[in-house]
Amino acid sequence: MNRRNILVRSAGLGLASLLGPAALRTAAASTPIVVGQSAALTGPQAGFGTAMRDGIQAALHSVNRAGGVNGRTVELLSLDDRGDKTKTEANIATLAADARVIGLTGFTTRPCSEAGAVRAAQEGIALVGAFSGTPLLYGDKAATTFTTRASYERELEAIVRHYRLLGAHRFGFVHLEDARTTNVPLLEKILAQQGGQLTVTAGVDRKGSDLNASALRTLAGNQPEVLIILANNAPLTGFLREYAPRTILLPKMVISFVDRETLLRDLGKDAAGVGFSVVVPEYTHEKYWVVREFTALARELKIPVTPVSLEGFITGLALVEGLKHARNDSRASFIEGMGRVGGLDLGYTNLRYSRSERSGSHFVDLSLASRNAGLV
Repeated sequence: MNRRNILVRSAGLGLASLLGPAALRTAAASTPIVVGQSAALTGPQAGFGTAMRDGIQAALHSVNRAGGVNGRTVELLSLDDRGDKTKTEANIATLAADARVIGLTGFTTRPCSEAGAVRAAQEGIALVGAFSGTPLLYGDKAATTFTTRASYERELEAIVRHYRLLGAHRFGFVHLEDARTTNVPLLEKILAQQGGQLTVTAGVDRKGSDLNASALRTLAGNQPEVLIILANNAPLTGFLREYAPRTILLPKMVISFVDRETLLRDLGKDAAGVGFSVVVPEYTHEKYWVVREFTALARELKIPVTPVSLEGFITGLALVEGLKHARNDSRASFIEGMGRVGGLDLGYTNLRYSRSERSGSHFVDLSLASRNAGLV
């Protein structure tokens, strides 16, 4: 064999053979794994997006400090959509065009989470955890979405079941007007199954901050025994500030889609008697290792501890498990990896996924704000 043939054959071996396994491992370890996020980081719903981002970052900080995933760090690339669906779709196009991005996580609000889930399925990219329990995320249109929280249906069922056991029959519902066609029929179905009746509904504007006089008049003309609320802080704070003192004895239950700590602070004494459904444990329940670990990391990283940031932390843990189960860097492999997460024991629940099950948690608990004792 002449020298020319030796050179040609050596070139045909490629970079992998020339560098050798050790050099390749070093090169791979120096390349981070990137996960993308589109969320409301500014604007009226920024509290949700920043809390989810902070919680996910805390989980990634913990895993990276311990050596990362197979020796590689995991990074979060966060884009701001200001809670606007059109901007979410543009952000997903940007993230999908970035070959480094292996998956998506931490979306916020119903319109943006729905848009994200549908587009993620079209792009063949996994979306792990969204701060919404809207039904679409749990159905066929979101074929690559893996949820880390119970659905709104589960939350509504828990509230209705609790108050039906206490003898309540007449229920009222304050909802976001743009979600009426989704959430009102959902509550009607649950009440029909459990023997209750929806006697009054009132819609509020998702981005409105002024008191909704029409909603107040609608509720004043009826006498529900329990009021269920699915709305975010912008319209809810003014509504409850006006309505709660008039109806001290009326149970008012707020679904988890809320920046609860800000709402309680803004309401002050008027928060007494307002209840909440939660899809993660209270952050005071340190009997659960996941709560202990997150509160310690939050102190270290100087991020606020809230139900939303704790949910972000749990979402971050779930996506890391999926990365550990992925066979390679492809988006398809990450989807398969998430489907192989057979059980992530968080103490309060086990997050489990498979090819046919993408709903990781069904955990729901109820809390109540008291005048002196905080949440009970």
